[in-house]
Amino acid sequence: MDNPADAPPKSARLARNRPHTEARLRAATEALLVEGGFSALTPSAIGRRAGVDKMLIYRYFGDLPGLIRAIAFAPDFFPTFEDHCEGDTVEALLALPVGARAARILERNARALLARPVVLELMVWELVERNELTAIMEEARELLGLRLMAELFPDVADKTRLSAASAVLAGGIAYLALRRRKIRWFNGLDLKSDDGWTQIAAAIETMASGLET
Repeated sequence: MDNPADAPPKSARLARNRPHTEARLRAATEALLVEGGFSALTPSAIGRRAGVDKMLIYRYFGDLPGLIRAIAFAPDFFPTFEDHCEGDTVEALLALPVGARAARILERNARALLARPVVLELMVWELVERNELTAIMEEARELLGLRLMAELFPDVADKTRLSAASAVLAGGIAYLALRRRKIRWFNGLDLKSDDGWTQIAAAIETMASGLET
């Protein structure tokens, strides 16, 4: 019978299973972000939380910013292009009037945000901390926004006006989603109920209907 004492330590076994270890490091990073913000992210803290040697961060991701970039640009972290299309083809969306198209995309953005509590917690910390790591997260979101504008609104001549209007509406959605974490009511709307968000979706549709090419 093998002697248990001869078995490699847990951290060594994890190091041999790179995909599993990378997933543990990402999960540990997300958990620390939620609990303590970006200032809580150190290689030592992440390694301890993941139960692996901190040097694996450097081996697999290059450095701490590399780990953050891997999280930010993972296909399932932030709301994706596909989340905003939600089963519609690009051609089907382009067939809609600009206002109806914008409303549909913004409503889907709201649903995608509400389904990502870790992203919402991250957005809270971004409001109080600014550093290289928050800049990476911002870059990932901005690139998505640019792609949405380029591929879903190629027929809009004045993209500056559309971008400004979308920023106001998307900013309002983000604020209400963040507020919902701790506070149920806002201006008579129940932010923790489906009915409340149905009313918000209707308001988005009304406001977006004023957008023209």
